[in-house]
Amino acid sequence: MKSKLFLLYSFILLSLVSCVDYDDPIMETPKIDKYNINWTAAVDSSTTSFVNRYWNTTSHCFNNTYDGQVTWNDYWPEAHGLDVLVDAYLRTNDNKYKQAIYDWYEGVRKKNWYSNNWENEYYDDMGWHGLAHMRALEATGDTRYEASSRDLWNWIAKGWTDYEGGGIQWRKDSDIKGDGKGIPANGPAAIIAARRYKKYPDEVVEGLNDLEWAKRIYNWMKYYRTIISSGRVFENVNDTNNDYSYDVGTYLGAALELYDITGDKTYWNDALSITNYHITYNINKTNGIMRDYGEQSDNGGGHDCNLFKGIFVRYFTILIQHPDLSQSDKARYVAFLKNNAEYLWIKGTQKTPDIKFSYTWWLTPAETEAWGDLRSAISAATTIEAMALLEKKGIL
Repeated sequence: MKSKLFLLYSFILLSLVSCVDYDDPIMETPKIDKYNINWTAAVDSSTTSFVNRYWNTTSHCFNNTYDGQVTWNDYWPEAHGLDVLVDAYLRTNDNKYKQAIYDWYEGVRKKNWYSNNWENEYYDDMGWHGLAHMRALEATGDTRYEASSRDLWNWIAKGWTDYEGGGIQWRKDSDIKGDGKGIPANGPAAIIAARRYKKYPDEVVEGLNDLEWAKRIYNWMKYYRTIISSGRVFENVNDTNNDYSYDVGTYLGAALELYDITGDKTYWNDALSITNYHITYNINKTNGIMRDYGEQSDNGGGHDCNLFKGIFVRYFTILIQHPDLSQSDKARYVAFLKNNAEYLWIKGTQKTPDIKFSYTWWLTPAETEAWGDLRSAISAATTIEAMALLEKKGIL
């Protein structure tokens, strides 16, 4: 009877157009034996181990596996690895991270199988690079990243078509190939447009200024890839297995950027709505930990899904720090993130003989299974950097 009532309640909840109150999953899940984690100490060992293990000091790119294999056509995870280097440099001001950011530019450019510059077949992949290059520019002042981030944005904007109501394509000629459009290409593009508007307010690309682009892309996502009444962000409306945390993350990031620029509360309400849905439904119900369908070791090489949680955390952390966030929402969001990070560090991280991160945050794979891929490591390192930042700011 309880399960039937719960299913009925869930259906009603998803159908309501009005604002809803969500139950707190943290209060309803079993606890693990936790201890007070010094996140400053944790991030020192985490990011140091990440860089030592995955950063290839010869090729100036990231290794794809724990044992040092490089995948030469792997373009998109490199952008998120750069983000971790930027996080670490901003936190420590250590020149070793600045040097790695400098070396990364040419090393990873040479890995781009599509061209001899930063243009790529996939618009979503260029979006990740556009975001990371802008952050590298802001952190270091390296003007190469100013040029590349501008070029990337110009290429991305050319990906907009009227097919499926608008939006940026997933890859070149997606419409002809029958590929669908989605948040992966459009979320990063909307954030890029908004951030470029802040930095270059007079910039015009493909006939529109950057704020017009940000709103245009955002509106397409909102009306074609979300259930507005519930806050669900989807790739396939008929399959919740494809509700991925990175889609929520970039849509959230775009909403926050547009709210900060315009002051329009609609964007703020969207941000809270999708966040509340995500942390209530897109989780492992037994422990409240985020999960993305498809996470796997893949014989040590990992899967794209292994990186998704860290992308959500990056933009969720911005929301947690926002001055307009209520104390009650902040407390709830911090509790959710803290629970996830504690599971990651206590259950999902092997600490001896060296740090190795699992693709699932509530357990490590069996010793007979090859694991420890780059994507899982980036996701974990991103999350621990976020926890150290929040600890430093007295938010935890």
